[in-house]
Amino acid sequence: MSESRIVPEEIHITAPEGIEEKTAIERKLTQIYGSGTYLSDFYVTDDGSVSIQLGNSFPKDVTDCRPSEEIVIKFIDIDNITELSGNKKEGGFRVSLNSRKQVSESLEKEKERLRENLSDATARATYDKIAKTPAVENQLTPIKQILRWTRLYHPASFNEVKQAQNKDGDKTYKYVKTLESLGFVRFDGEKIYAKEPLDKYDLEQISTKEFNEKILAEVVERGYKHLSEQLGLNILRHLPKFANSYYFDAVEKNDPNLHLDLEAIRSNIRSLYGYQSGLHDWVLKDKMDELVSLDILSNDDEYYYADQTTFQDIAEKASASR
Repeated sequence: MSESRIVPEEIHITAPEGIEEKTAIERKLTQIYGSGTYLSDFYVTDDGSVSIQLGNSFPKDVTDCRPSEEIVIKFIDIDNITELSGNKKEGGFRVSLNSRKQVSESLEKEKERLRENLSDATARATYDKIAKTPAVENQLTPIKQILRWTRLYHPASFNEVKQAQNKDGDKTYKYVKTLESLGFVRFDGEKIYAKEPLDKYDLEQISTKEFNEKILAEVVERGYKHLSEQLGLNILRHLPKFANSYYFDAVEKNDPNLHLDLEAIRSNIRSLYGYQSGLHDWVLKDKMDELVSLDILSNDDEYYYADQTTFQDIAEKASASR
């Protein structure tokens, strides 16, 4: 899609005989904005005002990597990229146009939102498994400490918690406020009080491995975006990105039996996130095998395919967020 300014900034569209008005407008706008453009919504009011929502459909190769499988190209629709307005006039429609650059930027933002929705769906579908990994558990240690101490010494003194953690700056304060915003504790500036998600655990459970896994899973489920974006716990996004390199294709194709090899997965990581293209095959395989060990993926020799339960959960959550 060219990014130059469109001249003129308005066009007049008439429908040839035998062609619906909506079809004529869609064809003209496709000429202007490029292939894949379609009308995701089109509405004409009684006074002749016109509202047009543009969408775009782009191709994605979702071919199964096993030998003898046919090439499959899936067209992914993104609705409501931008809105155009106009009026009925002179036997047709006069439509005000946005620049190609503006529409292109809006399309990229919507593609990013699509990726983020899948990332969120994957994180929420796999939070209980991801929370068990040593790297994630280690980064969440301060969160785990605050929850355990709050339950054990209820109400816990914030100053005592801060001294015990010995963190730089206001990190402990940010952790407490995050847990408060997620509904696990109440903080009055001096004391930290347990709320229902934390208070439901018996005292004898607090120091057990089961408690750590369950409470951290609940924290990740409720606060994945906040923890990763606001507190900088990027490890929470790490494994879901590798999982998405498989599930993006599987969910779009609606095929949990889709088999992908490492090269296809590498290509997806590059196209989805724009990085890791130079990741060594051994390292990439380690990441994917870790997902298999967590029952997030399954594998068959050099191919990876969906864990059935995970696939259904991700597909449902991704569909609900669209």
